[in-house]
Amino acid sequence: MLILDNTVLSAFIRLDLLDKLQSLVSTALISQEIFEEYSQLWQNSLPDWISITKTSKKSLNQESPLSLSSADLSTIFIALEYQLPLASDDQDLRKFAKHLGIQITGSLALLKTMFQKRIISTKEEYLHYLNQMRKVVYFSDELLKWAKGE
Repeated sequence: MLILDNTVLSAFIRLDLLDKLQSLVSTALISQEIFEEYSQLWQNSLPDWISITKTSKKSLNQESPLSLSSADLSTIFIALEYQLPLASDDQDLRKFAKHLGIQITGSLALLKTMFQKRIISTKEEYLHYLNQMRKVVYFSDELLKWAKGE
């Protein structure tokens, strides 16, 4: 199980890869706040393997960065409450989650894992999705080399 934020969810929607992501992650959670962001941009429904959960919104022992929205913080609360990894491409959210000891991943790592597990079956298809992802998610040339296995 994995917690998704809107950056990862929207990246996989744009690439039309949500079905293939389900092959990797059989179930996922999003917060009500993430669903509200998602539904404003995309649609009002989710695949049945993605569940919406409400957060307890407990206070954190540390101050959160001002750059994080309430939707961002809701993913942090869920990760802490359920002790689950979090998938986000938001740099500030990733940094804060790591600081709190939350396991973190992102769209690029998920895509690479899909290729390694043969959910994306050919290198050509993988490189195509990698190039398309680069249009919707920022990542450095160094990360691109990592993704290509160079």
